[in-house]
Amino acid sequence: MKFKAELSSLSAQTKLMAFGYKIGYLWLLCALAGCTMGPDYRPSTPIVPERWQAEQGNGLDLKPISPEKLKSWWRSFGDARLNRLMDLALAGNLDLKIALARVDQARADRRSIRAELFPQVGVKAGAQRNLNLSPIYSRGLSFNIFELGFDALWEVDLFGRQQRRLEAASADLDAAHEEQAQALVTLTAELARAYVEYRNVQNQLRITGSNLQTQQHTLKLTERLFNEGVGSRHDVVRARALVEDTEAQIPALEAQMIAALRQLEMLVGKQPGALAADLEETGAVPVAPGRELLASPAMTIRHRPDLAIAERRLAAATAMHGAAVAELFPKISLSAFLGLRNTDIESLFKSAAFSYSTTSNLMQPLLNFGRIRAGIDLAEAKQNEAYLAYEKAVLEALRDTETALTRYLKEEVRRQILGKSVEDQRESVRLSELRYREGVISFLDVLDAQRAQYAAEIELARSEAEASTNLIAFYKTLGGGADAALPEVVQKAL
Repeated sequence: MKFKAELSSLSAQTKLMAFGYKIGYLWLLCALAGCTMGPDYRPSTPIVPERWQAEQGNGLDLKPISPEKLKSWWRSFGDARLNRLMDLALAGNLDLKIALARVDQARADRRSIRAELFPQVGVKAGAQRNLNLSPIYSRGLSFNIFELGFDALWEVDLFGRQQRRLEAASADLDAAHEEQAQALVTLTAELARAYVEYRNVQNQLRITGSNLQTQQHTLKLTERLFNEGVGSRHDVVRARALVEDTEAQIPALEAQMIAALRQLEMLVGKQPGALAADLEETGAVPVAPGRELLASPAMTIRHRPDLAIAERRLAAATAMHGAAVAELFPKISLSAFLGLRNTDIESLFKSAAFSYSTTSNLMQPLLNFGRIRAGIDLAEAKQNEAYLAYEKAVLEALRDTETALTRYLKEEVRRQILGKSVEDQRESVRLSELRYREGVISFLDVLDAQRAQYAAEIELARSEAEASTNLIAFYKTLGGGADAALPEVVQKAL
């Protein structure tokens, strides 16, 4: 009896030691699970110039723009209708809502990949009918197995394959947020450009209508003089041709205005005709001072969402390269069952039916005909592609910003010159009409002066719109609007 007691005590100690070894083994696996294969991503700062080339020697007093003003740059135009349209677009634009939906997709994908790092536990219930389960049993022996409990499965991320996939998913989520910011940049720029185009066409229609009235008045005058025998029929024909030429410009301008209006309605998420009443009243082309607009190249590179997207894509590609390398190493999985198991269903819920079991598996790739190596090469090639795409995006950002700034500054100089030209043309028309009444010049000279005035006024209107459009394009290249204040309903969606 004493011997049996000692044996029983020794058996208990052995079980305890075995249990301790298992716990230690599990802790070792958990510690090793922090290892990751492949290259670690280290973000690099691209080399950019200290100043923009376009700002040197332009003759204009340019000042740096603050990040706060860059968030809502369109307010510098001082146009209440533009501000109201922008608020409508931030709340109802469909492209922005699509970008928000993609953020939700990336967030859900990351949660799914993160869940793979933890054990998967499920409820298991089953019944088996076995016959000659093993040769050691008598032929014809049959029995049942009933079980009910919890089944767990855990793939130990020993070499960091799942961790690298989680890093890639996190980078993709960051990229989705940046895509949403890029959607804001594009939306604000497109809306402002469409509004400027609408007001520009409206302004051209106003100028055309005003010149048409002047030309019609001149036509009546020439017809009266011709009827009185003072003027010539040639003067009447020339005056009528000028009126008809001006009238022919109106339908094309009206079509352009309607097209710009439809574009505005689409950008704010409204159906055709929704903004017609609100924008029916003629307004001036919005013009911003355009003095506080400079941001350093380094600040521009950091603030542009499209560059952040390219950088996050590079981080994701680097992480997936590590996940591909981890495929070379063994995969270890642990499974366990805890519950009730018995050959008699009536005795299944008795204490004697309590059962547990653990299983561990190791799988080492041996022969796959180069599939894993090909996957590593593919991941490395994608990483190189992402790096080159990031480098190209930086160069394109520098080019776009330099080009937009140059175009705005040059058009601003041109607009000022055209403004002086219009004043001179108006004075020329006044003097021509006066000299014609005095009989000093022919009526052809008057028509030429009117035609030149009309062309100058139209060109000035186009230049004003072009200057504003170029300024909008420059704000876009700076990443303006990426941090725009979204309506509360949109912020809740984020």
